Amino acid sequence: MNMNDAHFRNLDLNLLRVLDALLVEESATRAGAKLGLTQSAVSHALGRLRLSLGDELFVRGPSGLQPTPRAIEIGASVREALKLLEVAVSVPVFDPATSQRAFHVSASAYLCTVLMPGVVKRLQAEAPGVALRIRGVEGPLAEDLDRGKLDLVIGGFEHVAPRFTHTPLFTETGVWVIRADHPAARGEITPGALDGLSCLNISGGHEEEEARAGSRRELGLKRIARWSTDYALTSNRCMEGPVTVPDASSALVMVSRTDMAALLPRRLAKIAAQNKRAILIEPHHHPEPVLFGAVTRSGESQSGPVSWLLGVISEVAAEL
Repeated sequence: MNMNDAHFRNLDLNLLRVLDALLVEESATRAGAKLGLTQSAVSHALGRLRLSLGDELFVRGPSGLQPTPRAIEIGASVREALKLLEVAVSVPVFDPATSQRAFHVSASAYLCTVLMPGVVKRLQAEAPGVALRIRGVEGPLAEDLDRGKLDLVIGGFEHVAPRFTHTPLFTETGVWVIRADHPAARGEITPGALDGLSCLNISGGHEEEEARAGSRRELGLKRIARWSTDYALTSNRCMEGPVTVPDASSALVMVSRTDMAALLPRRLAKIAAQNKRAILIEPHHHPEPVLFGAVTRSGESQSGPVSWLLGVISEVAAEL
């Protein structure tokens, strides 16, 4: 270790702020006012700087403190280093128009159908350099949020752990769906059209969900997956059938190609009805609508890139 290394290792970096202020102000009083220090504290800091750097650094002149050649020599480098440190510790300003950031979001196939296309359209227009990585709702969502592997989880939640922030987005209800040319659709379209039909079951990965129930309770997130339970399937005398699919999007495809009926999220079903692929039948019983929302790490929903993306998602959801 040479002498210069020893000087740097023992140097209080806060003293460099004093050096920079003295170079600008040429006065201990004015430098102190700039830094929020007393004149005495600045003088004490200057004494420590002189000892550490082995130079007088400033001498009294007719117009105040005059820097020595050594102070002038190191002043520019000190100022540049201080600016770099300020940039390093400052919260970066997020500019969606120029950002190359990648966002990682968890969302179901249903949400990728009804919500995320509008979000993608907004991103393409406002943030062309931003990447959006959407994954399904499987895996340790809370843990991945904690570790920063996910920025947002969008879904229906019965409970959200206090360490996260939940932002409501929209509510959804269910409606029965059969294919457009279904034999039951030849007469009047009433709930009675479902009588005797085989009902498609949507599990939402229910068995795997049950297996992970203990872990999920510890993590604090619970996903609503079973529309059939919430909407009392038997109220329409639609017989529970032998076929089970993992999600509503798969159910919609299955229903459009068979004589089965399924209870699906209304917005998803409406897309199929608008495309003349399905007929909607109102259920006898309407429970409380399901609330969909976005879960983020606490604090990130208030500012920065995640706040911006959450704002975009919220605006798109408000138009659904």
